[in-house]
Amino acid sequence: MADVFAASGEEGIAALVAQAYDAALGHESWPALLARLADLLGGDSAVALHPTGTPLPRDEAIRIRVDPACVPLYNAHYHATWPVLPALPRLPAVFADRMLVPEATFQRSEFYADYARPQGRHSGLYWIDGGPEGLGAHLSVWRTRRRPDWGEAEMRLLRHLGPHLRRALVIARRLAAQAQPRPVVAIAVDPVAPRELDCLAWVARGASSKQIARQLGLSMHTVNAYLASARRKLKAGSRSEAVATALQLGLIQV
Repeated sequence: MADVFAASGEEGIAALVAQAYDAALGHESWPALLARLADLLGGDSAVALHPTGTPLPRDEAIRIRVDPACVPLYNAHYHATWPVLPALPRLPAVFADRMLVPEATFQRSEFYADYARPQGRHSGLYWIDGGPEGLGAHLSVWRTRRRPDWGEAEMRLLRHLGPHLRRALVIARRLAAQAQPRPVVAIAVDPVAPRELDCLAWVARGASSKQIARQLGLSMHTVNAYLASARRKLKAGSRSEAVATALQLGLIQV
């Protein structure tokens, strides 16, 4: 297939990354992010994002185009029959199942025959945030037999998205667990100026530059300059990523 980077352009990929941080902050839905990713990887793709390892007492996965009736079966049994599972400790962050298990062997597995194939799914592409403890957060994208197996172009997209997705999930978990406001880290620890942090905090609350200017008694030009400076200092590609980074570092609170 054509390179998804070339087909979507840098702006399209940057929008996907920004959408991940927007989802972490609650400004966008996780299913909308997965739908955009599915469109880039092939419109008929089914996608499942597991924020942590499985199984869990409470299912926290986000899924699109997955048969809801199959979810309890996956959690109760089929997650443990995934043929790739024994190789997990030595896997790269992004891989396709056909890279690790021969197609004929994979198709004879219980996972494929009784779980994947009945849903019309044939070949899986994965991103994992694994470690010594085993499978952590992970993303799986499945396509039908009608489409070719996954190639380097699609894996390249997930390799680019993966680190951002990891950070976004960490931020989402921290925000969900935040019972009490956390103090702002001393400015001496970080070069971001107090007024820049004020602007970022208002962005985190969903405010526009015009609304921030009104709240802080500044001009829109000054607000945009503060936000641009904060983005540079935090090495962020967008406002959403700058906010996400500041939240992760404890520099701002919402």
